[in-house]
Amino acid sequence: MSLLVRKLRRIGFTLIELLVVIAIIAILIGLLLPAVQKVREAAARMSCTNNLKQWGLAAHNYHDTRGEFPSARPGVIFPVGSNMFYQGGETYSYIYVTLPVNSDNVGGWQGRLLPYIEQDNLWRPVEQATTTAAFSTAYNTYSSARLKLLTCPSDSQANKGNSSGAALTSYMGVTGNDERVRSDATNGMFPVMNNASGYYKRSVKMASITDGTSNSLMIGERPPSSDLYWGWWPYSDFDNTLALPNKTNYISGCPLPGRFKADIPSNTCAATHYWSMHTGGANFALADGSIRFFSYSAAPVLELMASIDGGEVINLP
Repeated sequence: MSLLVRKLRRIGFTLIELLVVIAIIAILIGLLLPAVQKVREAAARMSCTNNLKQWGLAAHNYHDTRGEFPSARPGVIFPVGSNMFYQGGETYSYIYVTLPVNSDNVGGWQGRLLPYIEQDNLWRPVEQATTTAAFSTAYNTYSSARLKLLTCPSDSQANKGNSSGAALTSYMGVTGNDERVRSDATNGMFPVMNNASGYYKRSVKMASITDGTSNSLMIGERPPSSDLYWGWWPYSDFDNTLALPNKTNYISGCPLPGRFKADIPSNTCAATHYWSMHTGGANFALADGSIRFFSYSAAPVLELMASIDGGEVINLP
């Protein structure tokens, strides 16, 4: 009997010791998990910074080749005429006037930069199409392409993939800070201008940036909308361009102006302003090609930096 008691006692002590070890391991995991998450976020933020750096370099290479930065919108898309061909029924983003297509009359700024990020194979078939059938085939391949440089690893929205056949992006070209209505900012790196006769492009050159390239924003972060309807990279306007502050209400019921501030993916109105899924702020590419992480407290300064020729006094945080 005493032998059995001793064995039971020994087993009891063993179980207690095991529970103690398990408790210690659980505590250690709890202490280490935040550190692991911080390391992952730091790596994701670094990867996001590199993505923006590649877009900035591509924009400068485009300028070196063509003497201007890429336009945000297709040029010469109005007045509507019988010689116009519509892919998918859209009228703003991927319309062209005559065949063959050229780099000015289809797509947005990211499409024009594809040859400068080693994705010429996606862009050339679109640009060189000579029939509507060839264009449709090339454009469907182009618009559905998911490229690493298009999305920030932290952006759970953009990394969901495609929406209605179009791939998504985390990055928005800054159109300026003088927007009035319907994406008509005139004074940023990617102005999307219009007048009574229709939409047209403003040619932005290095000499146009009189505020200084290190004081002017080029590209910023904004996850796609909660329903994935806004954020399609192949197009233009609210999909991959945004004013700061934004005064265009493509999403009804959202308060404007949209300013740089923290948000969450499920918020319907989150797409109306710049923000990111990084902690505390977002990455921006400046007109000189450098990348900076700005905290949300820098929002007033960023609104001044959204223009390229406003003469604002910039005191960077």
